[in-house]
Amino acid sequence: MAIVVFLIVGFLNPLGMILGGAVVTLVFVGSVWGAENKVMIKNFKKRNPTLFVLAVMGASYFLMSLFGGVMVFIFGITFPLLLVFVHASMRLRNMKNKLENKIEGVGLKKSPMGIILEALGQQEENFNKIQDFLESKLKE
Repeated sequence: MAIVVFLIVGFLNPLGMILGGAVVTLVFVGSVWGAENKVMIKNFKKRNPTLFVLAVMGASYFLMSLFGGVMVFIFGITFPLLLVFVHASMRLRNMKNKLENKIEGVGLKKSPMGIILEALGQQEENFNKIQDFLESKLKE
């Protein structure tokens, strides 16, 4: 579904999609490079991983607004990512999925989403804390 949305928006506005993809890629690569090579950014990322991701998203949005392609950015890049996140949160928690999570946790296999989240500093512990919190609230 995400690929279909991406392709439709890409065919309707190819220059905006290329520009949006380039801006997001450059901001993402720049943030990962900065977090690896600059001590101040590395410490900020370690202390505030969620705020770091929001800063990367905000910088991408700001740069896209300078070039006038915010709507292309939202519908062509962000909406398919939202569909991927919704799909990931809705999948069944069966034995195969649990085994895949353990294999990925040990480091034997990396999924594309796992690589992206690791580069942004969003390790599994953060998601487990959020999941435990939500489960405790649902039980109350």
